[in-house]
Amino acid sequence: MAKVHITLVGGQPAPVYHGIVATQPDKVVFIYSKSSCDAVEKVRSEIHIAEDEQDPLDTTDPQLIMERANSLAEKYKDDEVTLNISSGLKSWSHLFGRVFDTMSNASVVYMDQNNVLWNYRTMERKADFVFDMDVLFRLQNNALTHYVPFAEYTDEDKETLDTLVEARRYNCGHFNKLTTLLSKEWENKIGQPSGTLSLSENDFVEWERPDFVRLTLSTRRCGRHEFEMESPHAVSMAFHTGWFEYKVARMLSHWRYAKDIRLNCIFPPKDTQSVKYPKNEIDVVVNTGTKILFVECKTQIASSTDIDKFRTAVKNYGGMGSKALFVTDNVMNELQKEKCRESGIIAFSLQDSSWGSNKEQELFKLLERELFNINVK
Repeated sequence: MAKVHITLVGGQPAPVYHGIVATQPDKVVFIYSKSSCDAVEKVRSEIHIAEDEQDPLDTTDPQLIMERANSLAEKYKDDEVTLNISSGLKSWSHLFGRVFDTMSNASVVYMDQNNVLWNYRTMERKADFVFDMDVLFRLQNNALTHYVPFAEYTDEDKETLDTLVEARRYNCGHFNKLTTLLSKEWENKIGQPSGTLSLSENDFVEWERPDFVRLTLSTRRCGRHEFEMESPHAVSMAFHTGWFEYKVARMLSHWRYAKDIRLNCIFPPKDTQSVKYPKNEIDVVVNTGTKILFVECKTQIASSTDIDKFRTAVKNYGGMGSKALFVTDNVMNELQKEKCRESGIIAFSLQDSSWGSNKEQELFKLLERELFNINVK
């Protein structure tokens, strides 16, 4: 008796792939339409299992759908069959379900967004298989190959973070002008191996890539002060709020569900694979063991379009089951919080006093309340 897995295929390939991984069949049967051929090809590229070749199935005609279901039921009546209804059309799941639910050798199964496989014959769950974040990115047709593993950051990088936070506190305005609010000319300059940006003789930044930065800042009350940093990621942390992304990643590294953390995740265009002009960049991604958490890190939100762009990126690169977290340093206003809620984005602000004094633990509690909820859109 062979193990045969019949899987309905729609626009989301992830539950199709995970259903195959969870059931470990000898043979797989894809039920797909002309519009879901691409999803089938993505799954095929990730598995090495014998396949029963099928033609595309009609999407609406119940007679044609029932004919296919009955034909497969007869063909595999002596085998152990699982029918995965997680993807595909409702018309398919209803009619195929009617046929296979009556068969003693078959089980109808459903893979939810938490990557738990539910067996509707036994009413049992299965979740003891490995979630592979890289496979999911490939299934979404956006392989993640350009990123910095959190594990590469060192104790010296932590010292750099502390120094940058101190420098920002010393003179936030000049700190931002020298490291974040850069003109196009200065943007080009910081791409050089070394250089200097100067506001005045008392306010400037010097660097030598990748590991040395010296910030000199002044205030009327305290005068001039020098902040020197040397660590493997000193330059990338000093510019474009890289320090804040690392600060958030450090917090998340203490979370029990964080299995793998990556920073500066660049998704290049498929035609060039050039990271110089990325299609999109995600500040931090976290493999939670069952799904991906995408994290956007900004000291403050400049425009509500930042939220829209982040929401679109999460859907494009993570599929329906992924979660989104938007972390700011400054407190979000009510409009920004509302927009995050409407977009299904978890919002958290480090300077928001309503979260209490232990921001890290409050963030973890918030994430754990939301992590296993099913996304509705």
